[in-house]
Amino acid sequence: MFSYNVLKQGKDVLLAICDENILGKTFSDGELEIFISDFYKGKSCGAADAIKLAKKATIINAVGKDIINILIEKKFVNASSILKIGETSHAQVITMG
Repeated sequence: MFSYNVLKQGKDVLLAICDENILGKTFSDGELEIFISDFYKGKSCGAADAIKLAKKATIINAVGKDIINILIEKKFVNASSILKIGETSHAQVITMG
């Protein structure tokens, strides 16, 4: 399961989504640190709904191995663009158009 928030500003739709089990946790690799805050907390969804939400988003901010794997599999993000921070993964996607 995933936790997500959708924020709208004008024509932009931001999807903040993370693996539900990492909410409230902090990850660090010595140089970078990320806290999985309430920014990602809102509603819950499964993989199929996460894909639907990602298709509607102009900006995606995603954290967690499971959601990142789905975004790679569905070609929203390239695997070489993933940022590893400790034991988790992070990606940002911006749709230009």
